[in-house]
Amino acid sequence: MKKILNIAAVTIFLLVTSATVHAQKGDVKFNLNYNYSMPMGNFKDNIISNSSPRGGTGEIIYNFSSKLAIGGAFGYQDYYQKYPRAVYKTGPNETTSAVLSNSIQTVPVMAKLTYSPAGNGGAVQPYLSGGAGAAFVDFKQYLGEFGSATNSVSFVAQAGAGVFIPFGKLSAAGLRLGADYNYVPYNKDGFGALNTLDVHAGVYFPIR
Repeated sequence: MKKILNIAAVTIFLLVTSATVHAQKGDVKFNLNYNYSMPMGNFKDNIISNSSPRGGTGEIIYNFSSKLAIGGAFGYQDYYQKYPRAVYKTGPNETTSAVLSNSIQTVPVMAKLTYSPAGNGGAVQPYLSGGAGAAFVDFKQYLGEFGSATNSVSFVAQAGAGVFIPFGKLSAAGLRLGADYNYVPYNKDGFGALNTLDVHAGVYFPIR
């Protein structure tokens, strides 16, 4: 996981450095959000059914106009579940009674496009967003005291919607509320995907 976080940190640094090129114009914003993530589909049915309250996201957004913005996004989410003791087949003629624990950490890094159909003139400004990139995945599984770990990189695509709520009529900062659906194919150990539905709340502010 340390290697994954180092790679993600370098990517985030490059995004921040790129954004500062435009910052003097006052059209670059930083979004910082708390993220609550709910596993969906195969992820929920076969790996972890518990929702994760341990996550956050950040975005660096360059506004081309009052309606259209493009930028980069990054995040971190920690999923964990321990299942009751059960009997598992561990070999051709072997079974083991043990507690199964699954632990997954994801670090998505994406390019994103945000569209605000009403522009930035209202007290509540709805938006639609889409993104694509890579998700760094650290998957640990323990059967009793015996464990295995897999580090990998998967494609991630995201679709989202929400609202920006400025702190004041002329304020460039405010609150952000929204939800995202993440598609993450994961062809490891017979699992098909790590899809999630996320809800988030946070703040946005200009980079001067």
